[in-house]
Amino acid sequence: MVEMKDISNKNETSSTIVLSVFEKEGPVPKICVPDYISEDNQMIIAMKSISLLMGDQIYQNGGKFFGIKYFGILPFPDLELTGLTYFFLIKDENARGNAKAATISLLVENKRSYFLYENTKQLSIMLAESANLLAYEVVSQEKIDEIINSLSQKVEKYISEVNTPVEFTRKIKVLFVGLGNSGKTSYLRAISQKFSELTEIRPTKGVERTEISLLGHLLKEWDLGGQEKYRASYIKNADLYLYDTNLLFYFIDVRDHKSKESLEYFGKLVEIMRAFNQFPPIIINFHKMDPDISDSPELKEKIEKLSKKFSELSKGFTIYFYNTSIFDLYSLNKSFSEGISSLSPNREIFAAQLQWFSSKLNAQAMLLLNENSLILSDYATNKEIEVVSEISAPHFQNLFRTFTDFKLITKNQAVWQMEDSIILFNHFNIDDNSLYLLTLSSHEENIVKKFEKNFPKFKERITPLIQTYL
Repeated sequence: MVEMKDISNKNETSSTIVLSVFEKEGPVPKICVPDYISEDNQMIIAMKSISLLMGDQIYQNGGKFFGIKYFGILPFPDLELTGLTYFFLIKDENARGNAKAATISLLVENKRSYFLYENTKQLSIMLAESANLLAYEVVSQEKIDEIINSLSQKVEKYISEVNTPVEFTRKIKVLFVGLGNSGKTSYLRAISQKFSELTEIRPTKGVERTEISLLGHLLKEWDLGGQEKYRASYIKNADLYLYDTNLLFYFIDVRDHKSKESLEYFGKLVEIMRAFNQFPPIIINFHKMDPDISDSPELKEKIEKLSKKFSELSKGFTIYFYNTSIFDLYSLNKSFSEGISSLSPNREIFAAQLQWFSSKLNAQAMLLLNENSLILSDYATNKEIEVVSEISAPHFQNLFRTFTDFKLITKNQAVWQMEDSIILFNHFNIDDNSLYLLTLSSHEENIVKKFEKNFPKFKERITPLIQTYL
């Protein structure tokens, strides 16, 4: 049973902030505000949060000082807390690498973790501003106390001004929007691998809602029919259709001549989002960019011009562009995976863990998939290798399953040797999540032994990141 201080007088809607620093003796909690958590449990928070940094590769390499800034949401199940944590470095000429690893963790009760997800952007800015005050010069304990107490006051003020409901699981609303016949429904069916239904698609009437489960969370997919009469209804009743959107996929048929109409519709959507003060990530799909026309100079020029116009309309939003086609499953998977991973507050720290593991194996690429070939995170030494690994990973996954079904593979690892490279493909579980890891390397000596030696530590590090992925 974990030791907690008396919290009977604590407002259950409030938060706790812990600053931790990697000193000579290891991770140390420097201050806890308010001081409701026992010293032993503060130490647990310090050790767990700092351990997710990348070891020597990060905090003992002063040359990387300015690039080490990560956010993540981490579970502390024994303490019944969840924390939004900012990882950064503090300059110190007396420390190894002239810098110390540090974290600021904003902790709330597990039942209120929804608050962290829904307000990550605003809270992250507050944590980063305080971290910057600590990072560039040695400050006294008195100054540290002042900075963290000021942060606590800002956070509490923000909490009092927002109305975030108590949710035990995060419900994620994903919109699929575009003009009629832009390809939204075919995209969704292909992503779900319902290929037999692609020939039966009719224009979506109104809204089609479906639900899928991903890493223990419920995604609500809203396919909004694109005919003009329906679009008018979405705009008029925006509080019903558009409010509380977590992710927006927008589709434009690259062969259609209604680009102006599509841009006008998109402009109305983002203006409504701004009015709601909601800024979900947006994935723009230049759809029906089929392989036989993908090299068309005219279409490339059209897409370049449209990208600029979409960017101008969506200032303040995070926006991504993809050329997609139901005849290019990689393009669909990449687009959809980018959208889902953009929802994860652990996106950057996840990639950092893959980079750390890759460095132990001298690997060129590493990619993590779920059961449905969704790319959860990846790392590669260059763009070309990244694309190769992303295209090939689902195929290796299918081969692995086939060989396993026919008892040709009895372990959780398969090794493919090629002329200049080697592929390790591993299957493992975290809680109830079935995961696959592809590693691409040159013919590194003893790579399988190196993998087996470092994998337990890698799995330990990514477990809390998977548990709080969405």
